[in-house]
Amino acid sequence: MVNGCMQVASGGHRKGITAKHTCCAGGTWYVQLEEQDMVKELGVDLLKDVTTCEVPYGGVLLMNNAIPHQSLENRSEIIRWSLDLRWQRPDKDDGFYGLKKSVLMKTSKNPNYKIDWSEMAGINRTKKQMDATGEDNDEFSTEISGPWMQRWEIVHHNRHTETVKPDKSTWHKA
Repeated sequence: MVNGCMQVASGGHRKGITAKHTCCAGGTWYVQLEEQDMVKELGVDLLKDVTTCEVPYGGVLLMNNAIPHQSLENRSEIIRWSLDLRWQRPDKDDGFYGLKKSVLMKTSKNPNYKIDWSEMAGINRTKKQMDATGEDNDEFSTEISGPWMQRWEIVHHNRHTETVKPDKSTWHKA
């Protein structure tokens, strides 16, 4: 558990809403869901519903994207690698904010369909994020920001939020 396990709040998706998040957690670019908001808005019981998922090397954790989750701090000297794959309907919003298109993996219309990775692989997502937020296009910059930061009020400012210009009309309403 020292290398940053995933932690989930089972049942936190049952109300069918996304609770209010804040941006940004500590010195990161991640959004954060406060524990008291999970309890109040989603009905999560912090003593019964929160589970730390120790996934062994080569293991897999499958979960609904609406389940509240977080990665715990990596307190080891070893990098924790993970791969986040998301399956969704191609006719629904993919959550990439127009920065790139999702890759269609299969289609019922064509049983011989071949996956085309060229568009995904050919896009410099970092540059597109910087262009979308008006950031300086310094390719060696370690700041990360993007349109997702506009979904909730930015309450913890840091180097990642310096160039974000808040647009209250895009904030999530729980």
